[in-house]
Amino acid sequence: MKRTPALQPLSREHLTALLVARDLKAADDLDAAAARFLTFWDEDGKYHFRIEEEVLLPGWAADGELDREGVARLAAEHLTIRSEALRLRAGRLSLTQVRALGELLHDHVRFEERVLFPAAEAALDEESLARLEAAIEAAEVEAERDGRCSGSGLAGEGRRGGS
Repeated sequence: MKRTPALQPLSREHLTALLVARDLKAADDLDAAAARFLTFWDEDGKYHFRIEEEVLLPGWAADGELDREGVARLAAEHLTIRSEALRLRAGRLSLTQVRALGELLHDHVRFEERVLFPAAEAALDEESLARLEAAIEAAEVEAERDGRCSGSGLAGEGRRGGS
């Protein structure tokens, strides 16, 4: 199924997250894996999460029936990934735990792409999706303009039609 234009930027951004997840799952150097993840997280990942939580979910809830179970899973996984980022930054994750973080990130992205995004697309009409697309675009532009994301990774990549 082709992704609606409203969610295409977030889907494209997921490609970067999947590459990071792949690297973490195969990591054999804790320091290199930590640097890889934390660069991704600081420059783009946490902003991507915010856009999903502060723009996508409220926009979906305002105009359509939420997949409450799916939203609960998204929120729980976002919280876990955020806490693992804090633990990793503090040097409190082992290589085995970093690999598990890679598995979680991979599974989280796949869940959003295979379950959550299709549910949002099914619940929203064209007008609602157009509003959501504009809101996501505005949030990404604001994050990049304010220097809160790199512009070369998640938020910027989606807008410029990157991989």
